[in-house]
Amino acid sequence: ATIYILGGHSLENNIRPPNLYRLKIDLPLGSPAVSCTILPGGISVSSALVTQTGDKEFVMVGGYQCDNQKRMFCNTITLEDNNIEIGERGTPDWTPDIKHCKIWFGSDMGNGAILLGIPGDNRQLISDANYFYILRCGGTREEEEAAQTCSQTSTEDPGDSTPFEDSEEFCFSAEANSFDDDDIDTYNEDDEEDESETGYWITCSANCDIDINTWVPFYFN
Repeated sequence: ATIYILGGHSLENNIRPPNLYRLKIDLPLGSPAVSCTILPGGISVSSALVTQTGDKEFVMVGGYQCDNQKRMFCNTITLEDNNIEIGERGTPDWTPDIKHCKIWFGSDMGNGAILLGIPGDNRQLISDANYFYILRCGGTREEEEAAQTCSQTSTEDPGDSTPFEDSEEFCFSAEANSFDDDDIDTYNEDDEEDESETGYWITCSANCDIDINTWVPFYFN
């Protein structure tokens, strides 16, 4: 398995260094082997959102460049041949409310769509109203549109909510249909509590003749 770590926020000196790390995790019989490589071409960003637009293509949206400056432009991230490429992408036509707000948050909705939320009234220090937008990231034509879909009033105390700035996680994964049916492993939740000494579990049919002592697992990259 390969994991990429991009950007981040150093609380000690309040900077967002352009980090880009690649973690490789191999699971041979015995202890896992983990290696970390520092790659060039990182981006100074924290709390950005990532959505998948193709088998090997992702779009990164939002986040912060500094405490009081949102990151208004987007990037295309391509994973191919065990390499990562980050390129510039056209800036969406943000609505005036999104442009002028100081705080935004959201989540990946899948299929190239991102849910963005902003405080309902930027003129007040404390407001419990939030407005949500859907950003649809296009394919080859690189079309994005931000359309207001609904508004929501929260009854929770704003002080009880965790600021979006604290989130620093990016997730890159491939859709299941990008693999052949024969290559898809079957997950069995009941097997988690009964792992073998080597830490592996397998699921076989009644007529399965696999020797678990010589079976070699297959891992997706």
